[in-house]
Amino acid sequence: MNQTSIVIYKTWQINIPEDFITRLGVREGNTLLCLLEDNEIRLRPAETDRLHAPTPAPSAAPAPPTQEPVPKHSTNRTELRIQCFGSMSVSMTGQKIIFQNKKAKELVAYLLCNGGGPIRNAVLAEILWPDAPPANAMDSLYKVSRYLRNLRIGGESFPIVMTHGEIYFDYAMLSCDLYEFEKLYQQKEQVEAWSEAIELYHGSVFYDEYYDWIAPYEAYYDIRFLEMTDYLIAYYEKAGNREMADYYRSKQDR
Repeated sequence: MNQTSIVIYKTWQINIPEDFITRLGVREGNTLLCLLEDNEIRLRPAETDRLHAPTPAPSAAPAPPTQEPVPKHSTNRTELRIQCFGSMSVSMTGQKIIFQNKKAKELVAYLLCNGGGPIRNAVLAEILWPDAPPANAMDSLYKVSRYLRNLRIGGESFPIVMTHGEIYFDYAMLSCDLYEFEKLYQQKEQVEAWSEAIELYHGSVFYDEYYDWIAPYEAYYDIRFLEMTDYLIAYYEKAGNREMADYYRSKQDR
């Protein structure tokens, strides 16, 4: 197996915002591993591979934990549809779900923004209840978790899995506009794909919610939306189609 040697001649200091330190679940003196992938530097705690390091939007939804895989669903299982662009909309079996518990809604939102993959309970508790003592925050998380686990719509349970100290979504039952948007965005400068992605964008992610952690995710998707609309405006102007160019300009003006 060939290996590439990298020689570092200088040591660089990188300042990481405190909110990202919290999300990584690390403390002063902990070691971080640095991974360079697709020209992006990715950090994760060295102490454990199981600790989740959130990313704004995955190119593909991460798989559930290997120790307890989610079973493949049959064709008669009902899909949960979640819209995140603009105002959050959740529906299942044709019925809209209204969360009576605001923190349950926030937990769902945070999981979705982080790819829906497994996140440790301790990390979630600290993110959702940053000002509460750890024991109280964990107790609140358990209550919210029970609320979601007991949620029933049309005889179906909410597709969230809580096991081995982690929480994640059952992807077999979940569809989400964030993941569809990202998949289409990855088809770089493909007019049809980018046009579809833009139609999914109904405003910034959870624009009517005021979560302390939401800003990086808003920026992530807003920048991609502007990139795609700019490209399509230029594409149609070059093709002499002023009507379509103006259509995508109007998308930016909303």
